Amino acid sequence: MHDDEEMELRDPVQEAARQWADRYPDSQGFSGLVSLIRAYSVAVRSIEAVLRPFGLNLSRYEVLLLLSFTRAGRLPTMRLRDLLLVHGSSVTYLVDKLEAARLAEREPDPNDGRVSLVCITETGRKLVDTSSHALCDAGFGVFANLTGDDATRLIAILAQVRTSRGP
Repeated sequence: MHDDEEMELRDPVQEAARQWADRYPDSQGFSGLVSLIRAYSVAVRSIEAVLRPFGLNLSRYEVLLLLSFTRAGRLPTMRLRDLLLVHGSSVTYLVDKLEAARLAEREPDPNDGRVSLVCITETGRKLVDTSSHALCDAGFGVFANLTGDDATRLIAILAQVRTSRGP
């Protein structure tokens, strides 16, 4: 078996961890990080496969979902930035795409003209509802493979990672 063929058969996370352990300390921390990154990529691909027929990717869906969760169906652009944990220019790009599809629109904040509000349209509300039902029906992609206990443990572990403060 050639090295290339052997690499294809190995778990890439285990192989990376082996390579890391040969050179650096704390291979468990490294394995956790690489596992999380790869799992995120796999999860996003599976979710986006469900959202694609609706003309959405995960980022656009998330904006629509956040807007649909608000009482008034609108949020300041900078609040969206903070909720999405992205750069302001990324929010601008996402909102531009949603506006072009007539799923969201911008309007000035009546209380502060310097602030732009992003508002979900009725078409956006219908789409986020329909696509959310599709995600439920699909078991949220790869998450459909988890048993109830595994899902509960995963949620707890990710909460621990999400809320911990590093060194």
